[in-house]
Amino acid sequence: MPVSANEVSWILRFGVFELDVRAGELRRNGLKVKIQDQPLQILAMLLERPGQIVTRDELRARLWSADTFVEFDNSFNSAIRRLREALGDSAENPRFVETLGRRGYRFMATVERRPILNGNELVLPQKRGKASSWPIRVAVASLSAVMLAGLIWALFRYPWRSTEVIERKLTANSLENSVTSAAVSPDGKYLVYADATGIYMKVVRTGETHPVPLPPNFYARVDDWFPDSSNILLSRIEEPGKAGLWSVSVFGGSPHKLADNASGGSLSPDGAHIAFRRGGLTYDGLWGREEWVMRDDGTDQVKVAASKSDGSQVGMPTWSPDGKRIAYIRSNWAWNARTSSVDINEWETGSSETLFSDSRLSPALHWLPDGRLIYAFGSAQQQQDSGLWCVSLQQFRKISSPAKRILAGHGWISQVSGSANGKVVIFLRGNWLPSVYVGTLSADHTHLLAHRRLTLDENENIPSAWTTDSQTVLFTSDRNGTREIFKQDIDQPVAQRVVSNAEQLSQPRVTPDGSEILYISTPRPGDPERLSSIFAIPMGGGIPRLVLKDSRIWNVQCARLPSTICLYSVTKGNTSETFRFDVKNGKSTEPPQIDPDCNWDLSPDGSERAIVVFGANDGKIHFRSTSTGKEREVVVKRWNGLMSAGWSADGKILLVSWHNFERESALLNVTLDGKASVLLNSSNPEVWAAIPSPDGHLLAIAEAGGPKNVWQIENF
Repeated sequence: MPVSANEVSWILRFGVFELDVRAGELRRNGLKVKIQDQPLQILAMLLERPGQIVTRDELRARLWSADTFVEFDNSFNSAIRRLREALGDSAENPRFVETLGRRGYRFMATVERRPILNGNELVLPQKRGKASSWPIRVAVASLSAVMLAGLIWALFRYPWRSTEVIERKLTANSLENSVTSAAVSPDGKYLVYADATGIYMKVVRTGETHPVPLPPNFYARVDDWFPDSSNILLSRIEEPGKAGLWSVSVFGGSPHKLADNASGGSLSPDGAHIAFRRGGLTYDGLWGREEWVMRDDGTDQVKVAASKSDGSQVGMPTWSPDGKRIAYIRSNWAWNARTSSVDINEWETGSSETLFSDSRLSPALHWLPDGRLIYAFGSAQQQQDSGLWCVSLQQFRKISSPAKRILAGHGWISQVSGSANGKVVIFLRGNWLPSVYVGTLSADHTHLLAHRRLTLDENENIPSAWTTDSQTVLFTSDRNGTREIFKQDIDQPVAQRVVSNAEQLSQPRVTPDGSEILYISTPRPGDPERLSSIFAIPMGGGIPRLVLKDSRIWNVQCARLPSTICLYSVTKGNTSETFRFDVKNGKSTEPPQIDPDCNWDLSPDGSERAIVVFGANDGKIHFRSTSTGKEREVVVKRWNGLMSAGWSADGKILLVSWHNFERESALLNVTLDGKASVLLNSSNPEVWAAIPSPDGHLLAIAEAGGPKNVWQIENF
């Protein structure tokens, strides 16, 4: 006897809810929820494809008649609103139904699917070994032919396990409170994440979220879970350039410090050891200089990978399944030239090897229990797009099969974490973009009278100069897939491209007489050993001319008339060499000044540079004479963590940026004797630098920001 399709239905469970597809009922904790037909049908369609985007057009085609045009938007929006009301959900902080602007909707929660035949719920047998196969055969034999036919039809019509990767958004923090770090528990049931307000634990299945009790002013990043699923490993930024590793219970109690000058910790599979970074922590907290291993109580610390003279930095380590090796990203870059590799070390013997190299690698890396290594690649076309890839390693040493892409999307992936069985992986993705803002200074330069965004696009836009009339900002942008030079009038909404070519262009500056724009050109791909160039192009446009060539050029600046001094810097490992040059004749024969790893800005009269050393600079600003090399310093008290210092148009004050590791940033007015006042304070976007207009009234401010959130993938 054939089984009718309408005799087979499904129970779809998510959180405390379940949907009976055949009965058309939504229940919460077993009690029926009142919901109208259209919201119910939308829910059913979203539940068919959890974690995937369902477009408005698809929903419209399924649920609205073809001649529904005028009232569709109002009717549809109303149905979505009623659905969220029935689920107790919200558009601003969704737990179930996520809105993807101009694209559609996605169901975020985990969905459990159970078949029902003739009103009876069927429990599908789990895969077992041979020893337990006879109970399955007995159970199957007891089913009637009708029930077997119905089950086969149901499984054919609705596959129990999709072959597609299931992607789900776990957090929905706003731009003002982006997630900074996260880790999934060993059993895959809990997410712990940090943002600007604290550290939180979230039940993945239900979305229930609780704060992790911490002492006041204890800010930290989440690195990993201990195997007991009750304690977590944190990196606490104690001062710029330095951090400490701590353990804390998710249920409360005093944090316990494990190691000084340590961050980015990762627990070994058996929980007995912790691998971590040490030395030279970058301002974003993602890179260090060395890799170390210690016991889980902080004792027996062993250096595994030493700092290199080339200035390269290392990312957060991850453990091999057997606990004998660690893998990490090693990266080395100048302004536009960057090389990165996946390195693997046997931590007990000290032997190391490079698995592969690629300039697109982010610091995110995770080793799965089955031997696959997950890593993140940036897009070659769009700087802020990235995807997750994996390679299988033969005996955890060599790549045994071609790389496979797991997913791709918009936003930079900076952290990856996985459950103990490797079935659940979470990652942190953010669209962290610098934009150009324009601020109006008060007459005494002590505060901003106005502050607005100039570049109104979602691309990387970094200002570096003004035209001599103080009406136009010069900046670098990757809006066309590669970095090019643009200019934009402050009263216009759209920028004009100044120059482009196949290379990466950056740092547009104005020559002393204001007649030309200088810029750096770096070959693609960004190979540091290939020569970069400095070009000049007429202010009104024309054919660029070559000024000079050198390797690893990262900064170029000129003074203003009557001075004709121009300088450029190249990186040399952990130091920089700064040369004088002539805009007409090229590089000078004078020996360079040697600087530490730093940011610097040339005074308007060309007499000295203001230098801010990266890392723990203790609020110090160094002033170095361009003629004699003689140096002096001032200390900006209570502002440890300076990022850059730029001169005002008249050379009487400094415009200094400060940060506190993604929690807070500020733009300071600093006098030449070190007294500071705040011009602008912001957590997101983060203040990078400010460039004054020649007339001294305006600032072009580089501010970087955007939301960062946690995503989960399964079935990969």
